[in-house]
Amino acid sequence: MLETGATVQRLAGGFDDISGGAVAADGDFYFVDARWQRIHRWSVAERRLSTVADAPLQPVNLAFDQAGNLLVVSYAGDGTVYALKPGASDVEPTVLAPQAAARRPGLAAILPVGDWRLRRTPDGALQARPHHYLSPDGSCYVSATRGFVEGATSWGVKDADLLRAFGLQRARPGDRVYLTGEADVATWSAQVGEDGSLSDARLFVDQGGEGVAADVDGNVYLAAGEVYVYDRSGTLLETIHPPARPTQVIFGGPDRRTLFLPARDALYAVRTRRPGGGQP
Repeated sequence: MLETGATVQRLAGGFDDISGGAVAADGDFYFVDARWQRIHRWSVAERRLSTVADAPLQPVNLAFDQAGNLLVVSYAGDGTVYALKPGASDVEPTVLAPQAAARRPGLAAILPVGDWRLRRTPDGALQARPHHYLSPDGSCYVSATRGFVEGATSWGVKDADLLRAFGLQRARPGDRVYLTGEADVATWSAQVGEDGSLSDARLFVDQGGEGVAADVDGNVYLAAGEVYVYDRSGTLLETIHPPARPTQVIFGGPDRRTLFLPARDALYAVRTRRPGGGQP
C-alpha cells in the first residue's frame, strides 16, 4: 500500500533496457542496462545516478552477498556467474564455479522471481535446481538449473530462468517465496529447501507478470503492466499506475519503503506505508 499522498516519481532516464536490479545494504539500488552492458547505481541519499561498471561481461541479473560483493548472472558462456566489488575498478571480477547442490542450512538462496513460464517436471514439481554458485563471503549462493550451467538454448536463445527472469530474490531455508509467470498468467508461492530447491507450489492469483515482491504485512506487489497490490489472501487492495510498464518491483532505501520500478528506458520509484520483506 502506498504512503498517503505518494505518487510515482521518475528518478532517471535515457536507458535502453534496464532491469535485473538489486538493493545494497544501505538501500541504494543497482541495476543493469543490458543493451550497453552497464551496471548503474541510484544513490537514495544523494538522489544521484552513477555507473558502477562500464562494459562488464554481459550482465543480466544482480544480487548482493552480506559482505557487499555484487553477484552478476551473465548471458556469456555456459552458466557464467561472477562477483565484483562496487567501486573497486582496479580489481578483476571473480568468476564463480558451479558446485553440486547440497544442504546449506545457514545460507540464503538466490532465486529468480519469475520466468516467461514456470517449468514443471512431468509429475508437477518445479524444475530441479542441481547447481550452486557460492558467493565469495560464503553467505549465500545462486541456485541454478542444469540448463543454465550447460548454456542450453531454445531456437538459438538461452532460456534458463536465471536469465529470463527480470530480477532475483533472496530466501532462507523454510521461507516461502513468490514466483510469477507471464505466459502462465499466474503467480505462485513455493517453499525453499535447504538446498535451494522449490516445492509445495500454491497458486496465489490468476495473474502473472514480470516482477513480484511483498511487504512486511504480507501485501504482494505484482508488476503486470500496472502494479497490482494484493493482500496475503489474494484480494486486490490497490493499483499503482507507473508512467511506463515496469519490469521489476523491489523494495529499497534505508527504511526499505522505497518501491523501485525499473521500466526499460527509465527508473521510477514510489513510497510505501510499510517496508518490504514479507513472506506468503
